[in-house]
Amino acid sequence: MMRASETSSATTGPLSWTAGSIVAFACLALGGISALEMRYVSIAHGQPMSWSLVLVATMPRWVLLSASLPLALWVGVSPTPPRLRMWTVAQHVALFLSISWLHAAATAWTTGLTSPISFFFPWSARLVRAWYSMMPTMVSLYGAVFIAAWGMAEARERERRTLRASQLETQLQAARLEALRAKLHPHFLYNTLNGIAALVADVQPERAVAALEHLSELLHASLRDDAREEIAVVEEVALTERYLALQRMRFGERLQYDLRVAPDVADCLVPVLLLQPLVENAVVHGLDAGIERLHIAVVAQSRADEVELLVENDGTPLEVDHVPAGDTTTGSGVGLAATRARLATAYGDSASLRLLPREGSGVRVRITLPRSVRAVELLPRSPHVLAEAS
Repeated sequence: MMRASETSSATTGPLSWTAGSIVAFACLALGGISALEMRYVSIAHGQPMSWSLVLVATMPRWVLLSASLPLALWVGVSPTPPRLRMWTVAQHVALFLSISWLHAAATAWTTGLTSPISFFFPWSARLVRAWYSMMPTMVSLYGAVFIAAWGMAEARERERRTLRASQLETQLQAARLEALRAKLHPHFLYNTLNGIAALVADVQPERAVAALEHLSELLHASLRDDAREEIAVVEEVALTERYLALQRMRFGERLQYDLRVAPDVADCLVPVLLLQPLVENAVVHGLDAGIERLHIAVVAQSRADEVELLVENDGTPLEVDHVPAGDTTTGSGVGLAATRARLATAYGDSASLRLLPREGSGVRVRITLPRSVRAVELLPRSPHVLAEAS
């Protein structure tokens, strides 16, 4: 897709040239009217002037204006949003004075052709007199061109904003689709269903029912179509606990986890299923990679006027081969990339995701985002969300 600035230049460039041509043609037309007026006045006074003398006496200043006034239009239609910046004002003042004095010089010279007596006066006096006499005309003409340029710049800015908004909406929809695809990994869903089938085969109905409840809540949060993008922190941690409970059904005592939510951030809003990809990464890079035991800690706490979410584990460092030495701010894992994209889409530069080393072994992911609280419909919570799994 063409960027907004490129599209704006492409659509307004020909328009500027067309408007400049109209201004030049209007100046020549006014020159023709001035020549007709001088010819008519000379005939009415009984001293008809030849057309060649009339054109020489009237057209030079109008030809000069037709060549110079379009510059005022192009200065006004600048690539920046139309605001009265000092530099733009200075440009217009300098351009107006230059054009007006050139126009006055042409007028003073051509006046001598029809009134030779004017040559008895000093050139400076003739120039100043011509400048003052033509000032109303110059102000009117330059003002009309300036207003036209301002209107064109405003129209172009509105077009740029509309196009930018459309592009942002397209990018947001694409980010939402990508986030949806990354919310529940197909392998996780496949393994969970296999685990539930094994529980049913072993005649463990209570555990099978509990696993189905956990899975249904995760699927409901992932595939809900009510356009709700944010949930309370305590609900998000509850969904994370459901995911970990399902994984513990698979790995048994090899997986331990601890979930903690500070009371002052429990009702703050975060993107739905923000933590699940990070926890899944910890499991994939830990237990799936062959580690004997893995402990995962999820902490939600207050940090100044922000909400801080921590996900850490004592397994193999996540994506360690993809993080440059000394760089604790980036990580190229799918879970990290998807989460970072969601944060950028929702909060811009106000949120961050950092990949940090953990003392001993393992890795810590720290997310900070603005504190936001509003009334939301609560999802069913797990009674064990704040308890350490044993």
